[in-house]
Amino acid sequence: MRIAAILLLAVALAPPAHIVAQGRTHALIVVGLGGEEQYRQSFHAEASQMYTALVDRHGIPPENVTYLGEHVDVAPEMISLRSTRANVLQVLGEIAQEAAPLDRLFIVLIGHGTTGRQEPQFNLPGPDLVPSDVQHGLLAFPTQTLALVHTGTASGGFISPLSGPNRILVAATRSERQLNATEFGQFFAAAIAGDDADLDKDERVSLLEAFLYTRREVERLYENENEILTENAVLDDNGDGRPSHDAGLTEPDGPLAATFQLGGVSGTAAQVPDDPELARLYEERNAIQVRIDEVRAVRESMTEDQYLDAVEPFLVELALKNREIRALEGGGS
Repeated sequence: MRIAAILLLAVALAPPAHIVAQGRTHALIVVGLGGEEQYRQSFHAEASQMYTALVDRHGIPPENVTYLGEHVDVAPEMISLRSTRANVLQVLGEIAQEAAPLDRLFIVLIGHGTTGRQEPQFNLPGPDLVPSDVQHGLLAFPTQTLALVHTGTASGGFISPLSGPNRILVAATRSERQLNATEFGQFFAAAIAGDDADLDKDERVSLLEAFLYTRREVERLYENENEILTENAVLDDNGDGRPSHDAGLTEPDGPLAATFQLGGVSGTAAQVPDDPELARLYEERNAIQVRIDEVRAVRESMTEDQYLDAVEPFLVELALKNREIRALEGGGS
């Protein structure tokens, strides 16, 4: 792969100009019915790992991270309410009242899914959660960026009904017909909690990086166990409802996910720095991002080589500008 593709990854966390003004992250982790004790334990382990990482590693205030579980008494210091359908919708409504227009909503569903009715179901205590329920809850977030990660079986069935502008949807399975127990959740939790998913080594993890790491580790596990791959993770972030297994920065799906940091406030938030030199650098970076967006807008009319030829100079310039900003902010090179 050419150097331009590598540079694309290196600057994955520099968002396009039209979404640089990102605010706080509000996270909702929902653990569904375990069914068996081994699943109850593994689902809680994944959820608690994510909860702790979002607060301690990524800096999201604890009041902005909600964990709904099958049994509250498993970890009452962490689990706010039981994971019923009513409570999921109630919490979404509460978050909507607190969320500013440019805030972000990060939802993770951990558990089992089923199909066979009009809609795929995410299994909860009491009535199951279906895509139309989630869609109803999201009506209160007209401007906020949404990222929803469904780590369970039949999760691919949630993507098409929920796809739309400014939405990043990740599923452990490519469709609702993949019903074997998934391994996606354990590796996604590890991606959030550890360093291995930080592919460009800038000490931050984007949702695209977490997806790519998780997909790779799932496939590696099946290969090492000499088993047929029964789950194919997919991502949709261009709003067309057709998720991609091969998501990436130069793919139809992936560029928006690359801008979604798992931290509390984006490093490129809209606030203008008090330091006039930093303010100047921010302005110059935004101008470069505008030029990159202009190239991306006409990408479909280009061959891959033409696209990389056009975008490479701007990516180099952006990488150097980011280095200047990090050095001035005290983050080194």
